[in-house]
Amino acid sequence: MFKESSVKQRCLVELWSGCRRVLTVGWLIGFIVGCSPPAQGPDQLQDYRQRLARTLATAVPDDASVLIPPRIQDADIPLLDIPASQLKLLDFLALSDCALQVNIGRRNSSLGRNAAPSQKLLLDLEFLAMAPACVKTLELQSETRLVDALTAAIATKTRYLPHRIFNAVLAGPEYRQFWQLPRGLDQYPSAVGGDVLDALHWFEHATTQWLAGNFQFQADQLEQRLYHLRAGDGGALLLAAVTQARSLQQATQLLESRAAAGPLCPNGRSSTSARTLETVVVKYFATGVQIWLADLNRRERQLLPPIENLETQLAPVLPEHYRQWSAKRKTVLMLLRDTPREHITALQHLAASCSESVLTPPTQS
Repeated sequence: MFKESSVKQRCLVELWSGCRRVLTVGWLIGFIVGCSPPAQGPDQLQDYRQRLARTLATAVPDDASVLIPPRIQDADIPLLDIPASQLKLLDFLALSDCALQVNIGRRNSSLGRNAAPSQKLLLDLEFLAMAPACVKTLELQSETRLVDALTAAIATKTRYLPHRIFNAVLAGPEYRQFWQLPRGLDQYPSAVGGDVLDALHWFEHATTQWLAGNFQFQADQLEQRLYHLRAGDGGALLLAAVTQARSLQQATQLLESRAAAGPLCPNGRSSTSARTLETVVVKYFATGVQIWLADLNRRERQLLPPIENLETQLAPVLPEHYRQWSAKRKTVLMLLRDTPREHITALQHLAASCSESVLTPPTQS
C-alpha cells in the first residue's frame, strides 16, 4: 500500500513539476515521463475508458458524436487553369542563338504538352531562368518583335508560377497520398521517418525562393522530394485525431454523468470510489494515454508548420475546394488539443468535492 501510494505521489510530483508544456494548458496535459511501461495507441485509450466506466459505475454512452476525418480524395480539388504559351513556331525557330530554344522545343513536343504538372513546373522554372539571357541576346540583334514576345512570355509565366507550384505540389498525386487515411494506426506515430519532414521543409523553402525570382533553386530535387512526400503520414495524423476524440469524448461523458449524480466526496471526505478514480487516472491516463497524445501533438507540430507556410505563400491562388478541405483538416487537428483539455476539465470538476484529491490542480503559492 505504501509502495503504491509513493509511486502515485511521485508521478504527480513529476506531472506538476513542469512537464505540462506539451499542450500548454496546465495540469496533466503535458505529462511525458511515465511511471509505468507505456502502451500507446487506441487500445490504451479504449482500456482507460472501460476502466473509467467500471470505476464510476456508469455505462459507456452509445450516442458519441460522429467524427469523420476529411478525405482529400473527396474534396474534388481541381488543377488551376494556366494559359498556353503565345510563342509561335517561327519564334521558336528564330531563337537559334539562345539556349532557351531547347526548353521551348521540349515544351512543344507531344511529351511536353502531356507532361505531369511537376514536369511542367520544371519547364517553367527552366524557362524563367534562361529567358533573361536570351532577351539580352535578342536586344543586341535588334530583334524588337521577339524581345517583346519573349518579355510578355516571361511576365505571364512569372504571374502563373504560383499556379504551377500549386498544381505540382498541393494538387498533385503525392500530396493526396500524403493525406490518405490508413486502415489502422498500429504504433503510430512511433515509427515515422524523417524524409517526409525534410521534403515538406524543402517545398516551403523552394517556393519562397522561386516566388522571389531564384528560379534555379534546387529544381533538380523536385521529383525526389515529391517521392518522399508520397510516403508521409498526414492521413494517419487525421485518423489519430478523430480516434482519440471519439474515445475521450465518451470518457468525458462518463465523468459528466457521474458529476450530475452527486458529489464524488460527500462532505469533502475522500471515498473508495475517489481513491480508485485517482489510481485509474494516474496509471492509465497520465502515464499511458497522455504519452500517446503528447506524441501525436509533437508530430502535428512537426508536420503542419511547413504545410501551412506553403499554403500561406500560395493563398492568392488556392481554389475554394482546397480551402474548404483545409478548414476541415484544421478543425479535426484542433481535437488533439481541445478533447484532452475538455476531459481534464471534467476530471477536475468531478474531483472538486474532494478536499485532498490528487486530481485537483495544485494551488499557486
